[in-house]
Amino acid sequence: MAIHYHDDPIEETPAPRRKVPGILASILILLVGGLFLNTTLAANISINSGTAVEFGQSMAAATACSGASVLTMKPNASFTNASGSGSFYFTSLTVSGIPTSCNGVDFNISAYSDTGNALPLFNTTSTVASIWDNGNSFQGGKGWIGSTITSGSGSFTVSFNTPVALASSVAKISIQSIGHQAGNCLTENICALGDTGPGGGMVFYAGAAFTMTGATCNTSCYYLEWAPVSWASTQSQNASFFEPGTATTDAGATLLPATLVGTSTAFGSGLNNTTLLATATPLGTSSTNAAIAARLYAATDSSAGQWFIPSRDELIAQYNSVVKSRGNFQARNLMSSSEQTPSTNYLIVDQSTGAVSAEARGNAKLFRPIRAF
Repeated sequence: MAIHYHDDPIEETPAPRRKVPGILASILILLVGGLFLNTTLAANISINSGTAVEFGQSMAAATACSGASVLTMKPNASFTNASGSGSFYFTSLTVSGIPTSCNGVDFNISAYSDTGNALPLFNTTSTVASIWDNGNSFQGGKGWIGSTITSGSGSFTVSFNTPVALASSVAKISIQSIGHQAGNCLTENICALGDTGPGGGMVFYAGAAFTMTGATCNTSCYYLEWAPVSWASTQSQNASFFEPGTATTDAGATLLPATLVGTSTAFGSGLNNTTLLATATPLGTSSTNAAIAARLYAATDSSAGQWFIPSRDELIAQYNSVVKSRGNFQARNLMSSSEQTPSTNYLIVDQSTGAVSAEARGNAKLFRPIRAF
């Protein structure tokens, strides 16, 4: 389908009609409005202007960030039972063909009635569904709670957990690309570097989705936070550490066991490394094995088991973080959870220079738990 760029609404050639199985076949949605492109970042796009269309039919669209690239939008409706009856609701929208030029923007999705009124989509009153293109990895934007975002390669699907808009009421669907708007790190899981994380620490890494095996976020982790420098002083075993922590200094301990357990140096391996080190023989105790101590830390949100000693690459990312100066790190070595193979040493990172070196397993070093979310 050819897309024309004009300041005024234009009519497009009608797309082929496709039947929708069952009762939905009788519900036709007339999408009206125009195709608007502005010189600003935001651009309202009404799909399939002037053409009768059924839910489930794909439409061509464009936004300011996509330039000449044509996006494909596919609205979906589902039947919801209600006391023996029910209705079809606008339940989700899939957008694909998104180019890398849209990296960093928010896509805002809205639906309108035939009188031009914005329709609530979810959460009873939420009229805008926001999706953040975080480096071509898509996640919820500001106000997204109540929707679910599924990220694909150059595509996303936003689903409304409790849909509100009747399919029969939707006359127009629009998509806007706007500059990213910061959400709430604690309640919306949209964080910036330096934000207070859900565990009361500081976000030092924010990027595209990564996998942290064993973490609650699993394959959809976006952030790393370090524990507050005072973390050790709140723990019952602190006095028994080789070097107890204080309100302004980290604790120091050894890293057991004395034999290799198969850890990794890679980014995303810290939690699994720490689990291996905390469960292999000989275990030691939470006073002598830093891995056990890190896993016991529950932070301010009862997240014990999610905190870990960073891998070598995660510790390097911490050192290189633009907010490192705000972490109260001493100009000393911090331990990683990565072993140096084939020896039984473990790797450490100098917090004053970033240099990586090896340390004998029985020698105590400072450590700071981190976690992914």
